[in-house]
Amino acid sequence: MSLFHRKDAKEEAFGRLFREQYPRLVRYAAQLLGDGEEARDVVGEVMEQAWRQFDTLEPVRRIPWLYTAVRNAVLNRLKHRQVEAAHIDAVREATRFDLANDYREHERLLRQAEAVADALGEPTRTVLRMCYYEHRTYREVAESLGISPDTVKKHISKALRTLREKLTSKGGIL
Repeated sequence: MSLFHRKDAKEEAFGRLFREQYPRLVRYAAQLLGDGEEARDVVGEVMEQAWRQFDTLEPVRRIPWLYTAVRNAVLNRLKHRQVEAAHIDAVREATRFDLANDYREHERLLRQAEAVADALGEPTRTVLRMCYYEHRTYREVAESLGISPDTVKKHISKALRTLREKLTSKGGIL
């Protein structure tokens, strides 16, 4: 019988706390957020947490805990807004860039660069592929091919010079 009495007492105490504090907490959250609907959402979530932790909260600490929890939840929402805004701005900027710089032109330039790279002689073509397509370091390429890192560097310089010359003469990138 004490279990039922204890459960009823908990529900009664929480109900009283909810009725007294919910409107105040919503006003507090609304002042911080500037949005009454979102404030009600935040306070509702905090009240769910409070219900789950109600037995562990000392009666004198319950109201301060509620205000702290609401403040923290509001700060999390505000941080989330900033992150969303940053992502939206990045997507907008990328979209503007794509519209301003036709992706087909980008693809055309890539095809030209690949054609020039494919026409390079060996081992320059292999060194370029390993360094730029496979993202390997000069040392890794040198060890793999049994040549010195300085030789890898010379082949890369030669490949880049050839790419620059051919793409400039074809009306490409440069």
